[in-house]
Amino acid sequence: MVTLRPRRWLMATLQPFISLGTASRRMALALFLWGMGEGLWMFVRPLYVTELGGNPAQAGQVLAMAGLAPVLLMLPAGRLVDRVGPRGLLLSTWWIGTLAAVVLAVAPGWQWLFPGFFLYAMSAASIPAIDSYIARDAHHNRPGETLHTREVQAMIAVVFAAYFAGTVFSPIIGGWLGQAFGLRTVFWVSAGWFFLSALAVHSTPTLPEYHQRGQAEPGGRVPSAWWRLSRGQVRVYATLLALFFFVALGYALVPSFVEDVRGLPVSAIGSLGTATALGGMVWMLALGGYHSRAALAAAAGLMALAFAGLLLIPAGPAVLPGLIIVYFLLGVYMAIRTLALGVASEYAPPEQHGTAFALVETMFGVGAFLGPWIAGLLYVNAPAMPFLVAVAALVPLVGIAWLALRPPRAG
Repeated sequence: MVTLRPRRWLMATLQPFISLGTASRRMALALFLWGMGEGLWMFVRPLYVTELGGNPAQAGQVLAMAGLAPVLLMLPAGRLVDRVGPRGLLLSTWWIGTLAAVVLAVAPGWQWLFPGFFLYAMSAASIPAIDSYIARDAHHNRPGETLHTREVQAMIAVVFAAYFAGTVFSPIIGGWLGQAFGLRTVFWVSAGWFFLSALAVHSTPTLPEYHQRGQAEPGGRVPSAWWRLSRGQVRVYATLLALFFFVALGYALVPSFVEDVRGLPVSAIGSLGTATALGGMVWMLALGGYHSRAALAAAAGLMALAFAGLLLIPAGPAVLPGLIIVYFLLGVYMAIRTLALGVASEYAPPEQHGTAFALVETMFGVGAFLGPWIAGLLYVNAPAMPFLVAVAALVPLVGIAWLALRPPRAG
Protein backbone atom coordinates (compact mmCIF):
# COMPACT_ATOMS: atom_id res chain seq x y z
CA MET A 1 0.00 0.00 0.00
CA VAL A 2 2.75 2.43 0.96
CA THR A 3 4.77 1.66 -2.19
CA LEU A 4 1.84 2.62 -4.39
CA ARG A 5 1.47 6.11 -3.01
CA PRO A 6 4.35 7.68 -4.99
CA ARG A 7 2.97 6.07 -8.15
CA ARG A 8 -0.50 7.44 -7.45
CA TRP A 9 0.96 10.88 -6.77
CA LEU A 10 2.96 10.73 -10.02
CA MET A 11 -0.09 9.70 -12.06
CA ALA A 12 -2.18 12.46 -10.46
CA THR A 13 0.54 14.98 -11.29
CA LEU A 14 0.87 13.80 -14.92
CA GLN A 15 -2.85 13.43 -15.55
CA PRO A 16 -3.33 17.06 -16.76
CA PHE A 17 -0.46 16.63 -19.26
CA ILE A 18 -1.86 13.31 -20.48
CA SER A 19 -5.25 14.94 -21.05
CA LEU A 20 -3.82 17.83 -23.10
CA GLY A 21 -4.91 18.06 -26.72
CA THR A 22 -2.53 18.26 -29.67
CA ALA A 23 -2.88 22.05 -29.87
CA SER A 24 -1.94 22.52 -26.21
CA ARG A 25 1.05 20.21 -26.59
CA ARG A 26 2.33 22.27 -29.52
CA MET A 27 1.84 25.39 -27.42
CA ALA A 28 3.79 23.72 -24.63
CA LEU A 29 6.64 23.07 -27.09
CA ALA A 30 6.61 26.74 -28.15
CA LEU A 31 6.72 27.86 -24.53
CA PHE A 32 9.56 25.44 -23.76
CA LEU A 33 11.63 26.91 -26.60
CA TRP A 34 10.75 30.44 -25.47
CA GLY A 35 11.82 29.55 -21.94
CA MET A 36 15.15 28.32 -23.30
CA GLY A 37 15.71 31.75 -24.86
CA GLU A 38 14.40 33.94 -22.06
CA GLY A 39 16.07 31.92 -19.34
CA LEU A 40 19.47 32.86 -20.78
CA TRP A 41 19.13 36.44 -19.52
CA MET A 42 16.00 36.84 -17.39
CA PHE A 43 17.93 36.58 -14.11
CA VAL A 44 20.72 39.00 -15.09
CA ARG A 45 18.73 41.83 -16.72
CA PRO A 46 19.85 44.50 -14.20
CA LEU A 47 23.46 43.46 -14.82
CA TYR A 48 23.09 44.12 -18.56
CA VAL A 49 22.07 47.69 -17.71
CA THR A 50 25.22 48.18 -15.64
CA GLU A 51 27.36 46.45 -18.29
CA LEU A 52 26.18 49.10 -20.76
CA GLY A 53 26.98 51.97 -18.36
CA GLY A 54 23.89 52.31 -16.13
CA ASN A 55 23.52 52.03 -12.35
CA PRO A 56 21.03 50.11 -10.11
CA ALA A 57 18.55 53.00 -10.01
CA GLN A 58 18.61 53.21 -13.81
CA ALA A 59 18.25 49.44 -13.99
CA GLY A 60 15.06 49.78 -11.93
CA GLN A 61 13.80 52.44 -14.34
CA VAL A 62 14.51 50.23 -17.38
CA LEU A 63 12.66 47.29 -15.84
CA ALA A 64 9.80 49.57 -14.80
CA MET A 65 9.44 50.84 -18.36
CA ALA A 66 9.20 47.23 -19.51
CA GLY A 67 6.35 46.77 -17.04
CA LEU A 68 4.47 49.66 -18.63
CA ALA A 69 3.82 47.76 -21.88
CA PRO A 70 1.48 45.17 -20.32
CA VAL A 71 -0.43 47.95 -18.56
CA LEU A 72 -1.17 49.57 -21.92
CA LEU A 73 -1.72 46.45 -24.00
CA MET A 74 -3.22 43.67 -21.89
CA LEU A 75 -6.81 44.85 -21.76
CA PRO A 76 -7.06 45.60 -25.52
CA ALA A 77 -5.39 42.24 -26.15
CA GLY A 78 -7.92 40.42 -23.98
CA ARG A 79 -10.83 42.13 -25.71
CA LEU A 80 -9.32 41.23 -29.07
CA VAL A 81 -9.05 37.59 -28.03
CA ASP A 82 -12.70 37.52 -26.98
CA ARG A 83 -13.80 39.03 -30.29
CA VAL A 84 -11.62 37.41 -32.96
CA GLY A 85 -9.90 34.49 -31.24
CA PRO A 86 -6.40 33.98 -29.84
CA ARG A 87 -4.28 32.60 -32.68
CA GLY A 88 -3.67 35.81 -34.65
CA LEU A 89 -2.45 37.57 -31.50
CA LEU A 90 -0.21 34.63 -30.67
CA LEU A 91 1.57 34.82 -34.03
CA SER A 92 2.10 38.59 -33.97
CA THR A 93 3.35 38.81 -30.37
CA TRP A 94 5.77 35.93 -30.87
CA TRP A 95 7.49 37.74 -33.73
CA ILE A 96 7.50 41.01 -31.76
CA GLY A 97 9.38 39.27 -28.95
CA THR A 98 11.88 37.82 -31.40
CA LEU A 99 12.52 41.26 -32.91
CA ALA A 100 12.93 42.73 -29.41
CA ALA A 101 15.74 40.29 -28.61
CA VAL A 102 17.62 41.56 -31.66
CA VAL A 103 17.08 45.18 -30.57
CA LEU A 104 18.48 44.35 -27.12
CA ALA A 105 21.46 42.56 -28.67
CA VAL A 106 22.48 45.56 -30.79
CA ALA A 107 21.88 48.22 -28.08
CA PRO A 108 24.92 50.60 -28.06
CA GLY A 109 24.17 51.98 -24.58
CA TRP A 110 21.94 51.36 -21.58
CA GLN A 111 19.42 54.02 -22.76
CA TRP A 112 18.60 51.80 -25.74
CA LEU A 113 17.38 49.16 -23.34
CA PHE A 114 14.27 51.28 -22.68
CA PRO A 115 12.78 50.66 -26.15
CA GLY A 116 14.28 47.17 -26.28
CA PHE A 117 12.70 45.87 -23.09
CA PHE A 118 9.49 47.81 -23.77
CA LEU A 119 9.20 46.09 -27.15
CA TYR A 120 9.96 42.75 -25.54
CA ALA A 121 7.32 43.34 -22.87
CA MET A 122 4.78 43.91 -25.64
CA SER A 123 5.06 40.20 -26.38
CA ALA A 124 3.45 39.59 -22.97
CA ALA A 125 0.17 40.53 -24.67
CA SER A 126 0.24 36.92 -25.82
CA ILE A 127 -0.55 35.64 -22.31
CA PRO A 128 -4.35 36.19 -22.42
CA ALA A 129 -4.28 34.57 -25.87
CA ILE A 130 -2.32 31.57 -24.55
CA ASP A 131 -4.72 31.13 -21.62
CA SER A 132 -7.75 31.41 -23.88
CA TYR A 133 -6.21 29.06 -26.46
CA ILE A 134 -5.54 26.35 -23.86
CA ALA A 135 -9.06 26.73 -22.46
CA ARG A 136 -10.50 26.38 -25.97
CA ASP A 137 -8.44 23.26 -26.56
CA ALA A 138 -9.61 21.78 -23.25
CA HIS A 139 -13.26 22.26 -24.24
CA HIS A 140 -12.59 21.19 -27.84
CA ASN A 141 -11.25 17.82 -26.67
CA ARG A 142 -14.15 17.19 -24.31
CA PRO A 143 -17.22 18.28 -26.28
CA GLY A 144 -20.53 18.36 -24.46
CA GLU A 145 -18.90 18.35 -21.03
CA THR A 146 -18.92 21.18 -18.52
CA LEU A 147 -15.34 21.55 -17.31
CA HIS A 148 -14.71 22.73 -13.78
CA THR A 149 -12.61 25.88 -13.47
CA ARG A 150 -9.97 23.96 -11.56
CA GLU A 151 -9.57 21.46 -14.43
CA VAL A 152 -8.89 24.22 -16.94
CA GLN A 153 -6.59 25.97 -14.46
CA ALA A 154 -4.59 22.74 -14.02
CA MET A 155 -4.18 22.39 -17.80
CA ILE A 156 -3.00 26.00 -18.11
CA ALA A 157 -0.53 25.37 -15.29
CA VAL A 158 0.84 22.24 -17.00
CA VAL A 159 1.34 24.01 -20.34
CA PHE A 160 3.15 26.90 -18.64
CA ALA A 161 5.25 24.38 -16.73
CA ALA A 162 6.85 23.60 -20.10
CA TYR A 163 8.09 27.20 -20.18
CA PHE A 164 9.60 26.77 -16.73
CA ALA A 165 11.22 23.52 -17.85
CA GLY A 166 12.90 25.49 -20.63
CA THR A 167 14.33 27.94 -18.12
CA VAL A 168 15.84 25.28 -15.83
CA PHE A 169 19.26 24.93 -17.48
CA SER A 170 19.41 27.96 -19.76
CA PRO A 171 20.39 30.38 -16.93
CA ILE A 172 23.59 28.37 -16.40
CA ILE A 173 24.36 28.63 -20.10
CA GLY A 174 23.48 32.34 -20.12
CA GLY A 175 25.66 33.03 -17.08
CA TRP A 176 28.61 31.25 -18.67
CA LEU A 177 28.13 33.04 -22.00
CA GLY A 178 27.77 36.39 -20.24
CA GLN A 179 30.93 35.85 -18.22
CA ALA A 180 32.96 34.65 -21.22
CA PHE A 181 31.66 36.82 -24.08
CA GLY A 182 29.50 39.54 -22.50
CA LEU A 183 25.74 39.70 -22.09
CA ARG A 184 25.26 41.07 -25.62
CA THR A 185 26.10 37.61 -26.98
CA VAL A 186 23.47 36.12 -24.67
CA PHE A 187 20.72 38.14 -26.38
CA TRP A 188 21.83 37.02 -29.84
CA VAL A 189 21.58 33.38 -28.78
CA SER A 190 18.21 34.15 -27.17
CA ALA A 191 16.88 35.55 -30.46
CA GLY A 192 17.67 32.22 -32.11
CA TRP A 193 15.61 30.29 -29.58
CA PHE A 194 12.74 32.77 -29.98
CA PHE A 195 12.80 32.19 -33.75
CA LEU A 196 12.40 28.43 -33.24
CA SER A 197 9.59 29.08 -30.76
CA ALA A 198 7.78 31.29 -33.28
CA LEU A 199 7.95 28.47 -35.82
CA ALA A 200 6.35 26.14 -33.26
CA VAL A 201 3.49 28.62 -32.75
CA HIS A 202 2.91 28.64 -36.50
CA SER A 203 2.29 24.88 -36.29
CA THR A 204 -0.68 25.31 -33.93
CA PRO A 205 -4.19 24.91 -35.42
CA THR A 206 -7.05 27.40 -35.21
CA LEU A 207 -9.59 26.28 -32.59
CA PRO A 208 -13.33 27.01 -32.59
CA GLU A 209 -14.99 29.23 -29.99
CA TYR A 210 -16.80 27.52 -27.11
CA HIS A 211 -19.64 28.43 -24.77
CA GLN A 212 -21.04 26.68 -21.75
CA ARG A 213 -24.77 26.52 -21.45
CA GLY A 214 -26.34 29.31 -19.45
CA GLN A 215 -23.26 31.54 -19.52
CA ALA A 216 -23.20 33.23 -22.91
CA GLU A 217 -25.43 36.11 -23.92
CA PRO A 218 -27.82 35.57 -26.84
CA GLY A 219 -25.76 35.07 -29.98
CA GLY A 220 -22.64 34.41 -27.92
CA ARG A 221 -21.73 38.09 -27.72
CA VAL A 222 -19.44 39.43 -25.06
CA PRO A 223 -21.25 41.94 -22.83
CA SER A 224 -20.32 45.47 -23.82
CA ALA A 225 -20.28 46.72 -20.22
CA TRP A 226 -17.22 44.58 -19.33
CA TRP A 227 -15.84 47.42 -17.28
CA ARG A 228 -18.72 47.36 -14.78
CA LEU A 229 -16.98 45.35 -12.12
CA SER A 230 -18.90 43.97 -9.17
CA ARG A 231 -17.83 44.68 -5.62
CA GLY A 232 -16.32 41.22 -5.42
CA GLN A 233 -14.31 41.77 -8.60
CA VAL A 234 -13.00 45.11 -7.33
CA ARG A 235 -11.91 43.38 -4.12
CA VAL A 236 -10.17 40.61 -6.06
CA TYR A 237 -8.30 42.86 -8.50
CA ALA A 238 -7.25 45.29 -5.76
CA THR A 239 -5.80 42.40 -3.76
CA LEU A 240 -3.98 41.06 -6.80
CA LEU A 241 -2.56 44.51 -7.54
CA ALA A 242 -1.17 44.83 -4.01
CA LEU A 243 0.27 41.33 -4.17
CA PHE A 244 1.89 41.88 -7.58
CA PHE A 245 3.36 45.25 -6.56
CA PHE A 246 5.08 44.11 -3.38
CA VAL A 247 6.33 40.91 -4.99
CA ALA A 248 7.84 42.94 -7.88
CA LEU A 249 9.28 45.47 -5.41
CA GLY A 250 11.39 42.79 -3.80
CA TYR A 251 12.10 40.68 -6.87
CA ALA A 252 13.35 43.34 -9.29
CA LEU A 253 16.86 43.98 -7.94
CA VAL A 254 17.71 40.62 -6.38
CA PRO A 255 20.58 40.09 -8.90
CA SER A 256 22.01 43.54 -8.11
CA PHE A 257 21.88 42.80 -4.36
CA VAL A 258 23.55 39.43 -4.85
CA GLU A 259 26.33 41.02 -6.92
CA ASP A 260 26.81 44.21 -4.88
CA VAL A 261 26.30 42.92 -1.33
CA ARG A 262 26.94 39.18 -1.56
CA GLY A 263 29.79 39.57 -4.07
CA LEU A 264 28.86 36.85 -6.56
CA PRO A 265 30.01 37.08 -10.23
CA VAL A 266 27.65 37.08 -13.22
CA SER A 267 28.26 33.40 -13.98
CA ALA A 268 27.25 32.36 -10.45
CA ILE A 269 24.14 34.56 -10.52
CA GLY A 270 23.11 33.01 -13.82
CA SER A 271 23.54 29.55 -12.33
CA LEU A 272 21.36 30.54 -9.38
CA GLY A 273 18.66 31.39 -11.89
CA THR A 274 18.41 27.65 -12.58
CA ALA A 275 17.20 27.19 -9.01
CA THR A 276 14.53 29.83 -9.61
CA ALA A 277 13.43 28.20 -12.86
CA LEU A 278 13.26 24.80 -11.21
CA GLY A 279 11.33 26.37 -8.36
CA GLY A 280 8.92 27.98 -10.82
CA MET A 281 8.14 24.61 -12.37
CA VAL A 282 7.79 22.87 -9.01
CA TRP A 283 5.63 25.59 -7.45
CA MET A 284 3.43 25.80 -10.53
CA LEU A 285 2.69 22.08 -10.43
CA ALA A 286 2.49 21.94 -6.63
CA LEU A 287 0.17 24.92 -6.18
CA GLY A 288 -1.71 24.71 -9.49
CA GLY A 289 -3.95 21.90 -8.25
CA TYR A 290 -5.07 23.77 -5.14
CA HIS A 291 -7.84 26.31 -4.89
CA SER A 292 -6.66 29.63 -6.30
CA ARG A 293 -6.86 31.67 -3.11
CA ALA A 294 -4.96 29.02 -1.12
CA ALA A 295 -2.29 28.94 -3.83
CA LEU A 296 -1.92 32.74 -3.89
CA ALA A 297 -1.85 33.04 -0.09
CA ALA A 298 0.90 30.41 -0.02
CA ALA A 299 2.73 32.24 -2.83
CA ALA A 300 2.74 35.50 -0.84
CA GLY A 301 4.16 33.68 2.18
CA LEU A 302 6.87 31.95 0.15
CA MET A 303 7.97 35.24 -1.45
CA ALA A 304 8.17 36.92 1.97
CA LEU A 305 10.27 33.98 3.19
CA ALA A 306 12.58 34.31 0.17
CA PHE A 307 13.18 38.04 0.68
CA ALA A 308 13.77 37.56 4.41
CA GLY A 309 16.21 34.75 3.67
CA LEU A 310 18.11 36.94 1.20
CA LEU A 311 18.75 39.43 4.00
CA LEU A 312 19.47 36.93 6.78
CA ILE A 313 21.94 34.61 5.04
CA PRO A 314 25.17 34.87 7.05
CA ALA A 315 28.44 35.68 5.36
CA GLY A 316 30.92 32.89 4.72
CA PRO A 317 30.47 29.33 3.42
CA ALA A 318 26.70 29.42 3.98
CA VAL A 319 26.14 32.14 1.37
CA LEU A 320 25.90 29.94 -1.72
CA PRO A 321 23.72 27.15 -0.22
CA GLY A 322 21.50 29.79 1.32
CA LEU A 323 21.13 31.64 -1.97
CA ILE A 324 20.21 28.40 -3.76
CA ILE A 325 17.30 27.97 -1.33
CA VAL A 326 16.31 31.63 -1.71
CA TYR A 327 16.37 31.46 -5.49
CA PHE A 328 14.32 28.26 -5.43
CA LEU A 329 11.68 30.04 -3.34
CA LEU A 330 11.78 32.99 -5.76
CA GLY A 331 10.47 30.62 -8.41
CA VAL A 332 7.02 31.41 -7.01
CA TYR A 333 7.28 34.77 -8.80
CA MET A 334 7.31 32.95 -12.13
CA ALA A 335 4.10 31.11 -11.24
CA ILE A 336 2.13 33.74 -9.36
CA ARG A 337 0.26 35.43 -12.18
CA THR A 338 -0.71 32.09 -13.74
CA LEU A 339 -2.13 31.08 -10.35
CA ALA A 340 -4.05 34.36 -10.25
CA LEU A 341 -5.84 33.44 -13.48
CA GLY A 342 -7.80 30.81 -11.57
CA VAL A 343 -9.32 33.52 -9.37
CA ALA A 344 -10.24 35.65 -12.38
CA SER A 345 -11.87 32.73 -14.19
CA GLU A 346 -14.22 32.18 -11.25
CA TYR A 347 -15.67 35.67 -11.77
CA ALA A 348 -16.16 35.47 -15.56
CA PRO A 349 -17.95 33.11 -17.98
CA PRO A 350 -15.80 31.38 -20.62
CA GLU A 351 -16.63 33.85 -23.41
CA GLN A 352 -15.15 36.65 -21.25
CA HIS A 353 -12.03 34.79 -20.14
CA GLY A 354 -9.81 36.76 -22.52
CA THR A 355 -10.86 40.02 -20.88
CA ALA A 356 -10.70 38.58 -17.36
CA PHE A 357 -7.21 37.17 -17.94
CA ALA A 358 -6.15 40.50 -19.45
CA LEU A 359 -7.30 42.34 -16.31
CA VAL A 360 -5.07 40.07 -14.24
CA GLU A 361 -2.16 40.74 -16.59
CA THR A 362 -2.87 44.48 -16.40
CA MET A 363 -2.67 44.34 -12.60
CA PHE A 364 0.57 42.38 -12.95
CA GLY A 365 1.88 44.99 -15.38
CA VAL A 366 1.07 47.84 -13.00
CA GLY A 367 2.99 46.03 -10.26
CA ALA A 368 5.86 45.27 -12.64
CA PHE A 369 5.99 48.97 -13.61
CA LEU A 370 5.80 50.56 -10.16
CA GLY A 371 7.67 47.89 -8.19
CA PRO A 372 11.07 48.07 -9.93
CA TRP A 373 10.90 51.87 -10.14
CA ILE A 374 10.37 52.24 -6.39
CA ALA A 375 12.87 49.46 -5.71
CA GLY A 376 15.57 51.35 -7.61
CA LEU A 377 14.97 54.51 -5.57
CA LEU A 378 15.04 52.58 -2.28
CA TYR A 379 18.10 50.55 -3.28
CA VAL A 380 20.30 53.60 -3.89
CA ASN A 381 19.83 54.75 -0.28
CA ALA A 382 19.93 51.30 1.34
CA PRO A 383 20.29 48.07 -0.68
CA ALA A 384 18.28 46.08 1.87
CA MET A 385 15.32 48.46 1.92
CA PRO A 386 13.27 47.05 -1.02
CA PHE A 387 13.33 43.61 0.57
CA LEU A 388 12.44 44.87 4.06
CA VAL A 389 9.43 46.77 2.69
CA ALA A 390 8.32 43.75 0.65
CA VAL A 391 8.48 41.40 3.65
CA ALA A 392 6.59 43.85 5.86
CA ALA A 393 3.78 44.06 3.29
CA LEU A 394 3.61 40.43 2.16
CA VAL A 395 3.23 38.91 5.63
CA PRO A 396 -0.21 40.50 6.24
CA LEU A 397 -1.10 39.94 2.57
CA VAL A 398 -1.10 36.19 3.25
CA GLY A 399 -4.19 36.60 5.42
CA ILE A 400 -5.70 39.30 3.21
CA ALA A 401 -5.43 37.10 0.14
CA TRP A 402 -7.13 34.22 1.92
CA LEU A 403 -10.07 36.41 2.94
CA ALA A 404 -10.39 38.60 -0.16
CA LEU A 405 -9.97 36.01 -2.90
CA ARG A 406 -12.84 33.75 -1.84
CA PRO A 407 -14.91 32.44 -4.75
CA PRO A 408 -18.17 34.20 -5.64
CA ARG A 409 -21.40 32.89 -4.23
CA ALA A 410 -23.43 30.71 -6.53
CA GLY A 411 -26.32 32.51 -8.19
